[in-house]
Amino acid sequence: MVADFGTGWRYSAAVRLGEPAQPSTEERTLDFAELFPLEAPHCDDPECEDGQCQWQLTPRTADVLYTELCVLVDQAYDDSEELGDKPPVPDEHDGHWEVFACLPKLTFAADLQWRRRFARAADDLAGDLARGQWPEPTCMVEELVLHLAIRGAGDRGDEGYAVGGQGRLPTHRDDYDFDMCSEVFFQDTDVLMLYNARIDGIEDPGGETNQHMGIGDLRAATWFEPFLNVHARDPHSGFRR
Repeated sequence: MVADFGTGWRYSAAVRLGEPAQPSTEERTLDFAELFPLEAPHCDDPECEDGQCQWQLTPRTADVLYTELCVLVDQAYDDSEELGDKPPVPDEHDGHWEVFACLPKLTFAADLQWRRRFARAADDLAGDLARGQWPEPTCMVEELVLHLAIRGAGDRGDEGYAVGGQGRLPTHRDDYDFDMCSEVFFQDTDVLMLYNARIDGIEDPGGETNQHMGIGDLRAATWFEPFLNVHARDPHSGFRR
């Protein structure tokens, strides 16, 4: 399935042109080469099943994903402050709202608290990477946030990867393999069905199509409910701002 996330949530024009953004104190101190140590491949055979030849989340890939998630955090908080409880209207604000106009339309009625929790979800995933762990979505909103980050990372291109400290990190054949990130980071891609206008209403667990496909409740109010097979986030954690 192909989902069009739009373009509003991408980097500002200055960053896309290669002007480095000013990193926060935390970003300056993170060493992704240490957080995600590399193992040299066992061989050059792409079909090799040796453990060292399996796909790795490399320092460069982790760095780019971390940056994308941090950008999403800031953009989501900025959008939240401007929107409040008002709905984003893409036809009127095309390209103005960085994040929320690019989400499935069923989220447009969300309130300020929902949007701030969305920002915190991006922060939680960035925190996984900052601790040297793979980003693990624990609920549906984190799945969509991570899809957005991977899509943004994949759209950056070679010039985008040069921004920041990428040149200081070791290289590896798995660098920037964001297709594989999409393969391994998610339990399923049900949330992306919400972008498909042909199956409008798929989010309703009482709907015939939903029940036939065994999807479950995809309504926006349930997006923060933790999955049963992962360790849930701390429900009392605060907000960055």
